Amino acid sequence: MEPVLHPLFQQLEEQRQFLSQWVSAASPAKQETNPAPDKWSAAQVLYHIGFIEQKVLEELQRRLASQKPLRPTSLKTWYRSVVLKLFLRLPLKFKAPQVVREVPSVAHVPAVLEQWQKTRVQLRALLEQFPVDLLNKEIFFHPIAGMLTLPQTLAFLHQHHRHHIPQLKKLLH
Repeated sequence: MEPVLHPLFQQLEEQRQFLSQWVSAASPAKQETNPAPDKWSAAQVLYHIGFIEQKVLEELQRRLASQKPLRPTSLKTWYRSVVLKLFLRLPLKFKAPQVVREVPSVAHVPAVLEQWQKTRVQLRALLEQFPVDLLNKEIFFHPIAGMLTLPQTLAFLHQHHRHHIPQLKKLLH
């Protein structure tokens, strides 16, 4: 794995382990209870986090397999990434993009964690094989921010995980 990717991946792995242990330690009732009919349970939030990562992985795999030339990073790419990070750090609630808004009506933490672990193994494999000459190319399309580089995409995943921590705190305490 390229040196620029390794610490980003480590951050994601530490977050996955922390969130997995934290939610797993709660009772099944706390994990699976929806606070309101249109609100997610802790298990559904965890499902959403893992699902986002799976969708990112699929998009990266698709872009790499297409072998189409990728655009080099630009000031716009950097700006979009910074705005996305700031947006995710705000303590505001906002709807997820439609493409990732759906969660199962009932989610069970063990199954969610098993799928997230499988996705993470695949992500690691992709990162270990990622061509160094593509690190500064736009490879991932975020539905709100637009095109991002791989390091920016991993930073987005990190911020996305962090964004959901206050939501999980309310659900689990």
